Amino acid sequence: MSALRSALSPVAAELRLERDSPIALHRQLAQALRDAIAAGNYLQGDRIPTEPALMARHGVSRITARQAVTQLVSEGLLVKRQGKGTYVAAPPVRHALIDLRGFYDELVARGVNPEIELLDFAKRVPQAAVAARLRSGAEPLVSWKRLYRRQGEPFAVAWVCLAPSAGQVTRELAATHTSYHILETILQRKIDHADVSIRAQSSTAELRKLLRMPPSTPIIALERVSYTADGTPVEYALYCAQADAYEFSFKVSSRVEVADALARRAAPANR
Repeated sequence: MSALRSALSPVAAELRLERDSPIALHRQLAQALRDAIAAGNYLQGDRIPTEPALMARHGVSRITARQAVTQLVSEGLLVKRQGKGTYVAAPPVRHALIDLRGFYDELVARGVNPEIELLDFAKRVPQAAVAARLRSGAEPLVSWKRLYRRQGEPFAVAWVCLAPSAGQVTRELAATHTSYHILETILQRKIDHADVSIRAQSSTAELRKLLRMPPSTPIIALERVSYTADGTPVEYALYCAQADAYEFSFKVSSRVEVADALARRAAPANR
């Protein structure tokens, strides 16, 4: 039904590009598609007309049609799926960093019920940087990799590695439970706090394949090390998602003390 609605959408037929306008044709076409999405003529998951279809309907060049679509892809309104076409994108997944929760639990709390696939499970020596964070030396550690999907489309990949102090974990547990559930409920290792960092980075060939992303697509990565109350690290996790489909948020409840201190230093002294 989505494909049929996209094919029969009246937007393209109604639009008249103003060729004498100072506004470039590709910007006019992009705005028309933007308006069509806002009006509900194209819904989330609908495929928009192909470049040849846009060319034929509006009498524009392939470059003009491509520029219009590329503009909306850069805005996050459209998403390209390799070998399938261009579709109306879903709203970004929002991940709040207010409470200490696992990735899956946070997604569910935000109304996203992702499908999870266990891609890999093994006991191996991690990279040196991970071993240093978990204080494990050259000891092999249990680790796994998961793929997250929303409405059948992949949007994130997570790698998890448990410290030797975490206890024994089987593939069956990793396939059916979140890492925090395994640690806290099954292994009785209560998480007290975590070090979290977020960064943007280039996508690897592996990530592009798993997330079906075109070359040069950036990703956003969350790195987390979780600790028990005595400061013992029990889990290292790296969570990578498409930058245009995911956003992290946090709440600031008061003015930052450092900002107040700088303001006081900048104010003239009373004499």
